[in-house]
Amino acid sequence: MNATTKLCKEGLLKLAALLDKLPAEADINRASVEWNGTADVLLSKGLDEVAAAYGLEIRERRCEYEGSCNIQRTAVLGGITLVQIVPIPEGGV
Repeated sequence: MNATTKLCKEGLLKLAALLDKLPAEADINRASVEWNGTADVLLSKGLDEVAAAYGLEIRERRCEYEGSCNIQRTAVLGGITLVQIVPIPEGGV
């Protein structure tokens, strides 16, 4: 097994363990592991509940993409980045 494959396998195992620990309120949209072993989980909802359950800090930043504005909210749990994208209503924030 080469180093890249090993990193991906370790990332997948971490991701699988994390997914089992998420509260029921966390609605998973997508989960992935990159070639370097970094993993992320895109949540449709439930980041606040995960953060409360594990005492995580949520960071927010405004993103503009193809004419729409969103808030990207992130927290890190066990080395895995949890992401939730929240649309900003027109005329908001």
